[in-house]
Parts: sequence; C-alpha cells; structure tokens
Amino acid sequence: MTTVLLSITLASILALTLLAWLVRAALWPALCPLCAGVAGTWMALLAAHWAGVALDLRLPAVLLGGSVVGLAGAGEKALAGRSAGAVLAWKTAFVTTGLATAYLLLAAAWAGAAGGGVLLVALMALPRLVGPPRAGTDLPAGERNLLAQLKNCC
Repeated sequence: MTTVLLSITLASILALTLLAWLVRAALWPALCPLCAGVAGTWMALLAAHWAGVALDLRLPAVLLGGSVVGLAGAGEKALAGRSAGAVLAWKTAFVTTGLATAYLLLAAAWAGAAGGGVLLVALMALPRLVGPPRAGTDLPAGERNLLAQLKNCC
C-alpha cells in the first residue's frame, strides 16, 4: 500500500507541475510549477484523509514541510539586503509557525490551523510591507549573483 501511495503521489506531483507550467503564463507568472504540484498533491492527500481514506500521513507531512521551507525561501528572497539578524528572525518565525500549522492540519485541528494560516499570510506580507532595504545595504556581488541564479530557478 505504501509504494502504491508513493507512486500515486509522485505521479500527482509530476502531473500538477506540468499543468501549472502550462498555465502559469496565463494565471500567475510568479508561480513555481513544482511548488504548485507539491502543494496541490498534499492538499489532495489531506482531503482524501479527511474524507475517510486510509493513508499514511507521513507522505503529506513531508510535502507540507517542503512547502513551508519553500515559502520561507521565497520570503527570504524578499528580505534580500536586510540584516542577517532580521532575516533569521523572520525565517525562524515563519518556519516554526508553518510547521506547527502543518501539524495542526494533519491533526484536523481546524481552529489552530486557521489561526496559523492567518499568521503565515501576515508573515509572508511583512517583507513586502516594510519596503525596500535601507540605502547602503547593497549585497556583495557574489550574493547578488547567487540570488539572481536562485530567482531563475523556477
């Protein structure tokens, strides 16, 4: 049963990634197709679980963790040019809140998961709300190059 679920999960990720890649220009150009494939798959797995389908929750748990870390990386990009301490504080708050929210989703603890979701949305908005970095906080050339390469990842 576990290998069948893993095979279905991987096929779902691939299919949803391809679908997101095909429609991203029309819908949401900044959307990473792989991230959409992973998120769509863990959402479907959780919906099936909540509907009564018996499945190993370790698989959606792994995918949820990947989504949390992926979103944290996107937020970190938005904080480029900020102090290392500010970035670490934001990322720590986001990852701990994201993992707690993922656990609450897996446990079907709706009120806690909803509260965590609201907090995650607020944390994702924070880098955009604080505006551009202060003048004089330009990144070294090597870091700018690395960020440019990461930006072109998806």
